[in-house]
Amino acid sequence: MRKLLMAVAIVLVVVAGVAFIAVSNLNGYLEDNRETLAGLASDAAGRRVTFQKAEVAFSGGLAVRVTGLRVSEDPRFGEPDFLSLDEAYVGVRILPALSGNIEVSGIRLDAPSIRVIQTVDGFNFESLGGRAAESAPPVATEEESAPLALAIAALEIDGGTLVYEDRTSPEGLALVIDDFTSTGTDLALDGPIAIDFSGRTRSSKSGDEALGSDVEGAVRLAALDPLQGTVVLESPSLQPALFGVRLEEGDVIEHVDALRIDAELTPDPASSGVPVSVRSAEARLAGFDLSEIAIDVNYRSAANGSAVTFDQVAVGLAGGTVELDGDVFLGPPGASPFDLRAKVRDLDAGEFAAVVMGVPADAVTGTLEGDLDLAGDSLEWEALKRSLVGKLRLDVGAGALEQVNVLDTLVGSLAVDPGLGQLAAASIRDVLPEALAADRTPFDGIGMALEVLDGTIHARDLQIAAHDFEIDVVGKVALDGAVSADGTFRFSEALSEKVLAKAKDLAPVLGQDGVVTLPLHIGGTTDSPTLAPDLTALSGKAKDELKNKAARTLTDKIFGKRKGGDSAEEEADRSATENLLREGIGRFLGR
Repeated sequence: MRKLLMAVAIVLVVVAGVAFIAVSNLNGYLEDNRETLAGLASDAAGRRVTFQKAEVAFSGGLAVRVTGLRVSEDPRFGEPDFLSLDEAYVGVRILPALSGNIEVSGIRLDAPSIRVIQTVDGFNFESLGGRAAESAPPVATEEESAPLALAIAALEIDGGTLVYEDRTSPEGLALVIDDFTSTGTDLALDGPIAIDFSGRTRSSKSGDEALGSDVEGAVRLAALDPLQGTVVLESPSLQPALFGVRLEEGDVIEHVDALRIDAELTPDPASSGVPVSVRSAEARLAGFDLSEIAIDVNYRSAANGSAVTFDQVAVGLAGGTVELDGDVFLGPPGASPFDLRAKVRDLDAGEFAAVVMGVPADAVTGTLEGDLDLAGDSLEWEALKRSLVGKLRLDVGAGALEQVNVLDTLVGSLAVDPGLGQLAAASIRDVLPEALAADRTPFDGIGMALEVLDGTIHARDLQIAAHDFEIDVVGKVALDGAVSADGTFRFSEALSEKVLAKAKDLAPVLGQDGVVTLPLHIGGTTDSPTLAPDLTALSGKAKDELKNKAARTLTDKIFGKRKGGDSAEEEADRSATENLLREGIGRFLGR
């Protein structure tokens, strides 16, 4: 036992001696070569590098503590340093230090500040290493040189501040990542690289200081040449306004909650692209509350832009779901063609209309379904209005238009006409007081078959089936909101019977196969549409009925009442006379 203890004591003495020699050698090296080390760093960086002091310390083992480290900025980008920190620890392996070599086992940066600036001329870090790239560094003499083996196994950043400024335009980003921390970073470069990081991102623009989002993520690289691996970014609640994306006006802060983004770095991105997966539990974007967001895209760089293929976009929206797929090319202004297809299922029509059309959320009830197929030459509105093409089929299930009575509105428009319109309006009001008194319009369904062409949405078939009436419309809506459509307004058979029984004299004008049918015109804008009977067409119909009746009466006066035994010649004369009388009466009444 005594021999064992003595052996242990000898080992401890040896280890202590080795450590002392290593520390002495390292401290001596640092003291004797302070300016040389700073010069070597400056030559390598292509910038002036300075530090106040370098000394031996212990931080998880033998280390070099560097204080007051500064890396100057490229003069083209301003005065503040590119990098500054108060303290850094450089881990050093003991055995190589015995012979004066320095092998770095790891680096820890405490509270560094790093600025990244982008201008139209490039980034501020692009000139790093410039001197080394332009010409070989001066060769030191044997006395001046010192062996320096650099093998960094790990890099850690604790409590750093990263500043990013985009100066390429007045709307450029200005972001700060506070409390940036990375752990377990492997920079050995001869094997897989693993980086974990976290921090809090905020805007440094005036007025946006309150915007902030916690982020964390990981980078896993299996190989560097070619680059291959994965990148993950997560945030409990990310605010897109941080990056200049504001899809909703006003003071509403848009957000994407429980966000996770996974990107795969492929060996040949030119052919296979970069697959990106986005998942989120819920979000507030463009006036909509979204849920269960699942997006899978493939991003490819291309000449003059980038191609994005949407393999899947699925979101919960307005109580239902929206699914989308297709392709978008992100190019220069006016050159971003797209071809997209979407399926809409079980959306709350009121919530959807409130955001899209700006009407109150309770203005309409019912469920919305449909299919859309749209393409265009650009995502910019002015170019989009000229190039958008596609087809849409939308259907709204049973519901109601709230706070509006379409039938009462129509009768009120009829009453504006001092002649036929007032007579028809009075008859309808007499027999339909209950239908006109309600402050809502229930409907069984609304169906729309639309086509987008030449900057206009063409309604090839638009039908509204209500409890008391049906509307059929064909027309168009310009993409600037102007509405112009014509159609027919048909009463239900039950209501038609009551109206025609009351207004017998108007029956030939209002009735068609026993159903009251009125010509209809829809105008105004999508924000404020107008629906009214086409009084011109209605008056024309009344005039046609009047001249037909008058022509028949005069013909009977001339030829007498029709008899079943009239010859073909007599019938021909009667018909010719009736046509002449109808034409003359038409000129008298005006067309």
